[in-house]
Amino acid sequence: MSKTNLGNDTEESSILSKSPDREGIYRATHDPDGPATVSDTVIEAIAEVAGVDPTSTIIPLSDRIDPDALDALFADDAGDAQVSFCVCGLDVFVRSDGHVRIVDESAPELD
Repeated sequence: MSKTNLGNDTEESSILSKSPDREGIYRATHDPDGPATVSDTVIEAIAEVAGVDPTSTIIPLSDRIDPDALDALFADDAGDAQVSFCVCGLDVFVRSDGHVRIVDESAPELD
């Protein structure tokens, strides 16, 4: 997996962390007080897992889920809301607490 810088060209951080338990599971956290929407966070996380630049590659999120509806669902305190969908061959899970989990089922299992 290629790590890309998704926020600031001078910053060397990733919005994603790998699961220590299993190859192909990634986690990101959406900051509700930050400038990005939930759909922005999801698109950046998918792009990072795929190793592409989200500003030059189209991530077809709207082919699977309405980004405006996703943002509206998590705009306010949504309680225990969660949603899952598949895009770009990745299973994406978003929870109202800001946790985003991406599962790449094509990743090999660790022995």
